[in-house]
Amino acid sequence: MADEDEKIYLMSDEELILMIKNGDGYPFKILFKRYHPLVTKLTKEYYLKSYELEDLWQEARIVFHKTIQTYDQDKGHTFGNFYKLNFKHHIFSLIRKDMAKKRRIEKIAESLDGMIEKGMSPQYIMNGKEGLSALDILQVKEKLAGYHHTLSKLEQKVFSLYLKNIEVDEIAEQLQCDSLQIKNALDRCKRKMKLILES
Repeated sequence: MADEDEKIYLMSDEELILMIKNGDGYPFKILFKRYHPLVTKLTKEYYLKSYELEDLWQEARIVFHKTIQTYDQDKGHTFGNFYKLNFKHHIFSLIRKDMAKKRRIEKIAESLDGMIEKGMSPQYIMNGKEGLSALDILQVKEKLAGYHHTLSKLEQKVFSLYLKNIEVDEIAEQLQCDSLQIKNALDRCKRKMKLILES
């Protein structure tokens, strides 16, 4: 068995690829190990905020498997270059998705800020009344889950009354504070919400 292992380790990429294509899964691990340095280099070179390192290695394995299945030696490029090209394209695709998600969250934060300015409650927004998609609503819900706990007792009271469309002066009267105090508390509430949504 040791001789057999040694023989497989000495095989070329093309020979291992042929074995894998013929249904032998064992050479995959050997072949992929040869490309660990390339995967390490590319995962360090391109930063993806949403992905843990292990997630990127999993993506690298998936692309590696697809590359093996589509590799054609007769087309004149080496397997290594073909894999590098495929994995780079895949990383760029992930980066684009990551940036699109970030832009969508920023857009939601801006529109949510505008909705709050109009006195709309988060419950109204969560019900999808403002054209937010199901995914947007889910992301907002997740991010706002702990929002209430970030507010001071005064901010909680102010925000609660504000969402009932009560004017700043009336809130000040009810809470026996001056209007500037209420306005500042409200500004802090909005800033905290924006920070949570953009984090």
